[in-house]
Amino acid sequence: MSQNLSFNDVVMPKCYARIVLMFDYKIDDLEKPVTEFLEKFCPIAFGKIVYDETKPNSGQLIELSSHSNQIFSRTEQENQSINYFLQCSFQELDIFPYSAFPTAESPLFFLHQINLTDGTLLVFGIHHHLSDGHGFFSLIDRFSRWFRNKNDPDVRPLINDRSLLEPSNEILYEHIEYTTKPPIFSFTTPPEMDVIVKKFSKRSLFEKLNIVSSDVSFNDVLVAWLTKTISEIRQIPRNETVKMGMATNGREEFRLGSDYFGNCNFFLCIEFPMSDLIDKSVNDLAQLVHSERKTRLNKTYLSSALAWVKAATEPIFPGFQSFCGRDVAFTNWSRFPAFQIDFGHGRPRRLALPPARFDGLVLILPTPSDEIEFYIGLKRDHAEEFLRRLE
Repeated sequence: MSQNLSFNDVVMPKCYARIVLMFDYKIDDLEKPVTEFLEKFCPIAFGKIVYDETKPNSGQLIELSSHSNQIFSRTEQENQSINYFLQCSFQELDIFPYSAFPTAESPLFFLHQINLTDGTLLVFGIHHHLSDGHGFFSLIDRFSRWFRNKNDPDVRPLINDRSLLEPSNEILYEHIEYTTKPPIFSFTTPPEMDVIVKKFSKRSLFEKLNIVSSDVSFNDVLVAWLTKTISEIRQIPRNETVKMGMATNGREEFRLGSDYFGNCNFFLCIEFPMSDLIDKSVNDLAQLVHSERKTRLNKTYLSSALAWVKAATEPIFPGFQSFCGRDVAFTNWSRFPAFQIDFGHGRPRRLALPPARFDGLVLILPTPSDEIEFYIGLKRDHAEEFLRRLE
């Protein structure tokens, strides 16, 4: 049994989304439970993705008859305490069983369990062409609820019918969020990069930045503030343009509900004249982000985006180049139910990303409190200047 990937699946980065959840209690071995759960509620996780070399923006999701791919693995670290992992830098978390890039042999979804003397680490990953972050966290949350109560009526099978994401009959917009031009880098060896990890509550950030608009969201302000600040630190010339790319969830626009398992992740791309980023306040820029988001994130625009992808005859890339370029990209996981996940004795104490060095990407994560935690990747000298501005 197989089905075509949606046009939305294949324009996502061909990588793993990976996280680690840290629990201060021991969890029973999850090999049999996760296999049983996936067989019942998400059997497509046992499949593989096959691409058509003659059609660069298409692929098929094929269900395997046997579970040959290694979805589950485990490690024993009985002499190590959970406290070490709760306090260490994410750059020290060299515990992920797979690198960022899946192969034809690696699983579409994996769970690696690390048993400690007084706690458990659960390392999850998912192929980004299989699902976006919403589906990823929904799958983990449902697994934890089913693990606690196999008769929970709220644990439903996930819907993976890609035909629900239909492109429109014509392309109605320019769609600057996509391009068929591959990124061009001005270096052969990547420069030194650092990742800044900081936490803010909505109230503290709004007070810090003097936000007076009542209609802008926390995300609008974060995007405006960080695009402005990073672009100023990069010293982009005043007469040039900076693009901001932001991943957004289109489930509400397509009326798919929370059960849809696949990518319904579209990019909002906004072009900022650098002069505006220099001259305008964060409050004014946040209002612009809010307006663009309301204007573009509707079914008409998103269906047109799918039509644009369908019509392309060359491989598609993001229309913004954040990595070692002039643009800035955002991924926001802060609304996903990471801290609702409970395997019997409480929620995770910490959520963390794998070790990495990157430039121009901002990842926004939830915390157990009303704060968000963001990871900002920048060239080392730019990261140092950003930290000075936070003082």
